[in-house]
Amino acid sequence: MRFLSFVNLYGAWFFLALIPLVILYFLKLRRPRVDVPSLVLWQSVLNDQRVNSPFQRFRRNLLLLLQVLLLCLLVLALMQPFVPSQADVAEYTPLLIDCSASMAARDEAGGLSRLDVVREQVREQIENLRGGQKLALFTFAATGRRLTEFTDDRRELLRALERVQPADLPAKLDDVLRMAAAYTGSFPIEKVTVLTDGNLPDRVDFELPFSLDVRRVDAGGANLGITELSARRSGGDEWEVFVRVSGSVDELRGAELQIFENGQQTHTEQLEVGREDAERLMIPVRATGPVLIEARLVPAAADSLATDNVCWLSLPATRPLRIWVAAGLPGWARAMSVLPNVQVELSEGAAPVGSDYDLVVTDGDPMGAALAGDSGAPVVLHIGVIPEDVRSLVGLEESASVVVDWNRTAPLLQHVQLSDVQIGEQPKYATGVGVKELEERGYEVLVDGNAGPLLLQKREGLRTAWWLTFHTDRSTLPFRVGFPILAANAVESAMKQSALSEVSAAPTGVLPGILLEADREYLVKTPDGQQIPGRTTATGMLTGIPAATVGRYDVLEGSDTVAVVGTGLLSVSETSLAAVEELKFAEMKVATGAADGLEADRPYWWGLALLAFGMMLFEWWYFQRARGVVE
Repeated sequence: MRFLSFVNLYGAWFFLALIPLVILYFLKLRRPRVDVPSLVLWQSVLNDQRVNSPFQRFRRNLLLLLQVLLLCLLVLALMQPFVPSQADVAEYTPLLIDCSASMAARDEAGGLSRLDVVREQVREQIENLRGGQKLALFTFAATGRRLTEFTDDRRELLRALERVQPADLPAKLDDVLRMAAAYTGSFPIEKVTVLTDGNLPDRVDFELPFSLDVRRVDAGGANLGITELSARRSGGDEWEVFVRVSGSVDELRGAELQIFENGQQTHTEQLEVGREDAERLMIPVRATGPVLIEARLVPAAADSLATDNVCWLSLPATRPLRIWVAAGLPGWARAMSVLPNVQVELSEGAAPVGSDYDLVVTDGDPMGAALAGDSGAPVVLHIGVIPEDVRSLVGLEESASVVVDWNRTAPLLQHVQLSDVQIGEQPKYATGVGVKELEERGYEVLVDGNAGPLLLQKREGLRTAWWLTFHTDRSTLPFRVGFPILAANAVESAMKQSALSEVSAAPTGVLPGILLEADREYLVKTPDGQQIPGRTTATGMLTGIPAATVGRYDVLEGSDTVAVVGTGLLSVSETSLAAVEELKFAEMKVATGAADGLEADRPYWWGLALLAFGMMLFEWWYFQRARGVVE
C-alpha cells in the first residue's frame, strides 16, 4: 500500500510562521477614516470595538484564512511530498544502460530513439532520489564502462547521463555485469537494474551474485540493413563482391543498393527485403589496384536505424602470393608452383629475396627458421619440426607410425585422405603427457598418430603456424593424392590470410591488422575526425586500433594517406531489432521486463506550489476588491 511521504521533513518547521502571521494580523487592525456630524456616534464606535474583538475578527475575516492556507501550501510544497513506488528501494543501486547500436532505433522519422526513452526514465529516477539512496551509472555495448561511483549527487548523475550516447556495436552483458559484481565486496548490492531494448544474446556466461531486474523498452520500428559485405577473387583482376541485406519485419520493404568504387558510383540495385527474405547479391568488380568499396542502402520508406545502411570494404592490389620454400623441400615447391597466382622461391641455399613473404615452408634450416620468426609471414608450414617449447613433451623415435585420426574440418586438411599414409619415424608423447598439456601451451592437435601428434596448429594474432612433426620425405605422403591437396590448402589459407583471394568487411570494434612499414609511427583518422596514434610491430603490423564508429578510417604518415580501412555494423541481431524474452545464465533464467520502465516515486510538491500560486492571486484579488479597487 502506498502512503504519502516527504523528502524534506525539516520544512515542517516553517509551520511556526503561522504564529507571527496571526499575531501581526491582530495587531494590524485597520479602520477607515469617516467624517461624522456628531459625537453621539462615539457610542457606536465603542460598540463596534466590542464586536470586533480579536476572536470575532478571526471568525469573520476571509483574508486571514486565505493567508493561513497559502502559508500551509507553501510549507507543504517545501517538504516535497511524494507517493512512494511499490518497488523496493535499495540503498545502493547500479543502473546498467544499454548503448548498443539498436538503442539508436526510432519508431518513426524524427521520433525518440530507444536510448532517449531510457535516458528519460533514468533522469526521473535521479530527480526523485530518496534520502540515503545512491546510484551508480554504467553503460554497455560490446564492453562495459563505469560512468559514476555510487553517489546521491543529482548534478553529477545528470551530467554523466547527458554523456551517454549509442555506439555502433552489438550488445553483450558479460563485461558490465562483472564490473557491477566487483562492487559487491564494498557495497551491499542486492539488485542490479538493466535498461535495454532486449536485443541481447540470450545466453550470458556469468554467475549472478545479485538479483537482476531487466527493464525493456520497445525495440523500434521497421528496419533494413547491410549484414554482410565480402569479396572473392574470381581470377586475375576480377572480384566477386557479395552483399547481404536483411530486414526486421515480415512484410517486404523496398530499398536501393548503391555501390561506389573509390568514391564513384558504379552499380545500383533495387531490392525487396523482409525478415525471412534476405537479399544476397553478387556484383562483379575489376580491380588492378587497391579499391575501396562502399555499399550504401537507401530504404524506400522510414527506416528505424541508419547505422547499418552503409559499409566499406577494401580490395587489395592484385599480386601473386609470395612463397619461400627451404632448399630441402623441392617436392613442396613443385606442388605449389603449379597453382595459379603464386610466386614460389626455392631457396637452394641462397639468401631470400626480401622478407615480405606470404607463406614460408621450412624444414628447420637456419634460414627458414629466421624467416619464419622474423618475416611476418601470415602462414608458416614447418616440415619435420617439433616446436621448441613442446620438445620436453614430445620426442621423435626411429620407428614406424601410422595415422589414427585427423580433423577433417580443419582448413589445411579439407579433402585430404591420410588413412593409407605410412610414416618412417614416430613422434611420441613423454610419460604422463597428452593432448591437454599441448593445448595448455596454445597448440591444437590436427592429426593423431599411434604414439603422439603428427600435425600441430597454433594461432597467434593474425598468424597461423603448422608443424608436421615428421618429415614428409620419410613417409609415403608425397606419393599419395592427398599431398597436392594438402599443398593447395596451405596456399589457399595463405591467400585468405593475405587477403589475396577472399576479403571481408571489418565489423566495428577493433580495426583489423594493417601491414605497413615496420617500427613506424602512424595516425589513424576516425570517421568523427579524431586521430589515434599507433606504432607498427617489428613485422610491420598495425593492430589494436579501436573502431567504435561505422565509417572510413584513414591511416596517415605525416599528411599522406598510406592506407584506408572501412567498417560496418554487420550484425544480423542488431539489424533485426529483435528482443529476447529471457536471459539464460548458468544457474537460472531472468525474464526481460515489459516496456513499463523504471518505477519511480511520484512527487506532488509542484502541484502544491502551483495551487499556492493560484491561492496568492485569489487573495490579492479579494484584498483589492475589499478595498474597492476591483469592481
